[in-house]
Amino acid sequence: MGILIGGYLYFSTATPLDRLELPEDSLERLVTREMDLRDALLRAPAWERMLYLGFSGDDDTLNDSIAWYDELGDAVESPLVRLNRVILLAEAGQVNRVSVAIVPWEFRDDASARMAGWVRAAYMKAPPDLETGRKVLTEIREGLPSGWFADVLAARVAAGIGDKSSRTEAESAIAARGDSLLHRRRILVLGELVLLVLGGGVLWRIVARRSDVRIGDALVPPAWTTQEGYGLFIRGTLGFLVMSALLPSILPKESPLVGLSTLAAGAPMLVWTGWYLAAKGASALGAFGLQPPAGGAVRLGSVTVVIIGLSLMGEAGIGLVGTAFQLKTHWADGFLEELLWGPSWLVASVALDSIVWAPVVEEITFRGVLYATFRRRLGAGPAVLVSAGIFALVHGYGTMGFISVFWSGILWALAYERTRSLLPGILGHAINNFFVSAEFIWLLRV
Repeated sequence: MGILIGGYLYFSTATPLDRLELPEDSLERLVTREMDLRDALLRAPAWERMLYLGFSGDDDTLNDSIAWYDELGDAVESPLVRLNRVILLAEAGQVNRVSVAIVPWEFRDDASARMAGWVRAAYMKAPPDLETGRKVLTEIREGLPSGWFADVLAARVAAGIGDKSSRTEAESAIAARGDSLLHRRRILVLGELVLLVLGGGVLWRIVARRSDVRIGDALVPPAWTTQEGYGLFIRGTLGFLVMSALLPSILPKESPLVGLSTLAAGAPMLVWTGWYLAAKGASALGAFGLQPPAGGAVRLGSVTVVIIGLSLMGEAGIGLVGTAFQLKTHWADGFLEELLWGPSWLVASVALDSIVWAPVVEEITFRGVLYATFRRRLGAGPAVLVSAGIFALVHGYGTMGFISVFWSGILWALAYERTRSLLPGILGHAINNFFVSAEFIWLLRV
C-alpha cells in the first residue's frame, strides 16, 4: 500500500499553480473579488467582521494577495501580473518596493513603460497635471479589464489630480461590487450558521438522551480479511489512477460526460467490491449499510446535521489555529477552474461530479473499504486516524488543506463506526462539497 500511495503522490507532485490552466485569470478574479469584499467588510458592523473572521480564520487579504502574486510573478511572464502585484504593494504602503519594481519596466516595451507611468501617477509623490492625469485615466480604462485593480488605480490617479467625479465613479464601483458580494456571503454564512446551531443542538440532545444513532447493519470490522481488504483498495485505487489518466484522452476536453468522470474513475473499485461481496453471498447495500432506513429518516437527518455542524466547527477552529501559527491555505489548492470559466453545462456537470458522484465513490473507497480494513487490525481510534491521514494525503494539498481534509475524514469514519452506515458520511460529504461549489459559483463566477 505504501508503494501505491507513493506512486500516487509521485504523479501528484505538480505545484498548485501547475494544476491550473488559467492561473493569471483565476488569481485576478479571486483577488479582485476578495478585495471588493474586504472593502465592504470595512464598512460593515464590527460584529459582522468578527463573524466573518470566525468562519474565514483571518483578515490578511492584502498581504496574502501580495504573496500569491509574488509566486505567480516568478512562474509566468506577464505585464498584467507585474502591474497587479505593484498595485497591491502600493496599497499596502510598500512604496519603496514599488519604486524598485517599476524601474525595469521603462526598458521592456511600450506597454510596460505605459504601466509604469500609471503607477507613478497613482502612487508617487508628485501627481501629474490635470490634462496628463485625465489621459492616464483614459489609458487605464481602455487598457485594463474592469474590476478592483482598474478602479483602485483610477481612484488614486483621480484623487491626485483632484478629479472628484472620476474618483467617485471608481470608488462607487468598488463599493457596489463589494456590497453585492457581502450580501451573497451573508446568505452562505447564514446557511452555515443555521446548520452549525442545529447540529450542536441535535448533538446535545443525542448525548443527553444517549440516543441510538445506528442506521444500518454494516459489519465493522468487516467480514473480509485484512489481506482481502487491502487487495480491494489497491486494485480499486490502481483502477482509479488508470481511468483518471485515460478519461481525458477519451472524452472531449469540454464534454457533458465530465459530470460522470468520478463515477467512471471509481468504477473499478465499485465493480470489484460488488463482485467480491456477491461471491460472499452479500450485497454492497447491506455490507455498507446503504439501504434507506425503514422509519429512520429522522435519525439519518439528525446524524447528518451533527456531522455538518462538527465539520463547520472544525473548519472554523482550523482557520483560527492556522492564523495563530501563520499557516496559510494555498489559493490554488482545490481551485475549480471549470466552475469559474466553463460554460453553464460544464458547470452543471462538474457540480454533479463533485456533489453526487465524488461522495459516493470516496466514502465507499476510504470508509467502506479502507477504514473497515484497518479496523480489523487496529482499534477504532487508530483506524480512524490512519484512514483519514491517507484520505487527506492523496488529495495532494498543502498543510492547511491536508488538515481540513483530515478532519473531514475523521468525522466521516466516526460516523460509519457509530451508525454502521455510509449514508450519513455520503450526505455530509455531499453537503460539504455543495457549499464549496456554491462559493465558487456565487462569489467568484457570477
